[in-house]
Amino acid sequence: MVEKKFDSFHLKLIAIIGMLINHIGILFEWSHSSQTLPFFAISEFVGRFTFPIMAYLLVEGFHYTRNIRKYILRMVFFWVVSIYPFYLLHNPDYAFSITDIPNNIFFTLLMGLIMLTFYVKIKNVVGKLFLVLLFIGLTILSDWNIFGIILIWAFYQFHDEKGIKFTMLIYFVIFEILAIIGFFAAKNTGAYVAEMFSALGFLAVGYLLLNYNGKRGYAPQWIKWGFYLFYPLHLTVLEIIKYVYL
Repeated sequence: MVEKKFDSFHLKLIAIIGMLINHIGILFEWSHSSQTLPFFAISEFVGRFTFPIMAYLLVEGFHYTRNIRKYILRMVFFWVVSIYPFYLLHNPDYAFSITDIPNNIFFTLLMGLIMLTFYVKIKNVVGKLFLVLLFIGLTILSDWNIFGIILIWAFYQFHDEKGIKFTMLIYFVIFEILAIIGFFAAKNTGAYVAEMFSALGFLAVGYLLLNYNGKRGYAPQWIKWGFYLFYPLHLTVLEIIKYVYL
């Protein structure tokens, strides 16, 4: 049997590095019309790692947490803290509105966690389906919108190796099709070429998850909280760079 290489620490590190590179790509895409396609394509490719890893580890955390309320409250706190930094990076016109509140990745993860909390208590299929559809609706304005909740549900429902392979393959196909449709429908074809390439990131992250050994790895308290804090902090730093230099 081949030894699985990655623990939770490794996956989280890959996720935040991918997030940082992706957001740098977004920053420069909006700031310079001469943004080179190769860098943007790479930034989108590695950006595909972040949410699937977070979603998978959220499901892991749901399975093993000893206090689901504290887990939920932690997500609520970092969602609220991240609202404005996320909005600033993704809205260059600075026209904040009420629809910008349920936007960042922590909101999607929070809704996924709450959904799972109720999902395990519902016994009938119709009730489970209604619950998933309800939370899809609640996250439609959030980061990863409907695809986020569905991915969290899929990782919970199909948590074995076959489930991971199938889920990542389906996401690759869906995002590839969306990128191809966008390519033929839009004038800015370069961005959709990058999106076509970035869809391969789902296959790459599938490899990472299949090599997850289920161990926590390096996990002192400062690392645990550092991974949460990285999200709003790096968004704030990127916005400062954007404001001062771009």
